[in-house]
Amino acid sequence: MRAFRALISLGGLLVIIGIYLVIPATAVSTNETDTIPAGNYFFRITFSIQKAGQISGSYSETSGNTITLYLFNGPQLAAYKAGDTSSRMFVTSGSTGSYSASVFSPGDYYLVLEHGAAYSTQAQNVQLSWTLDGMNPVWLALGISVLVIGVVLSSLGYLKRRGALPPPSATDVIMFDRPKPEGTPPTQGP
Repeated sequence: MRAFRALISLGGLLVIIGIYLVIPATAVSTNETDTIPAGNYFFRITFSIQKAGQISGSYSETSGNTITLYLFNGPQLAAYKAGDTSSRMFVTSGSTGSYSASVFSPGDYYLVLEHGAAYSTQAQNVQLSWTLDGMNPVWLALGISVLVIGVVLSSLGYLKRRGALPPPSATDVIMFDRPKPEGTPPTQGP
C-alpha cells in the first residue's frame, strides 16, 4: 500500500473517532419523588451510561429527616449489598443536598438512597432531581486532539498523493506558430 493511502485511511479513522469523542452524549434530566420503604431497605436508580460524562443533581427529604445518598458503580454496589459502604464514588447525608460524580467509562451506575440514622422504622419520601451529562473535559480535550491529528494526517496523505501523481500530459495543448512581426512580408511557397 502506498504511504499516502495509509495516511489518508489512518487520518480518516482518527477524524471519525475524534468526532465521536468531541460530541457529548445528550444530557438527560428528571425530577421525581421516591420512597424509601420502612425497614432495612434502600431505594436504587440505575443509570446505563454509554459514554463518559457526569451524574449530578439534588435531593430533599420531604419531612426534613436525614437520608444518605450514594453513587456506586457495579462492583461498589455489590460491596454495599454485602455491608461495605467504604467503596463508593460519592456519598452525602442530610435532609437536603446535592451530588456530583464524573463517570469515565461506559457501564451501569447506581444512585442509592438509604435511611438516615434512627429513621429506618418509617418510610421516607425524597424529592430527587438528577442530570446525566455527557460533557467531560478530559474526553473533550482528547477528542479534539485526536480530531486534529486525524486532519493533519489526512492532509499529509493528500499532499503525498499529489506528489506521487505523474505530471499532466501535454496532449491537450494546441501548438500554434509564432506570429510574425508586423511589416514582414508573407513568405510565398515555390
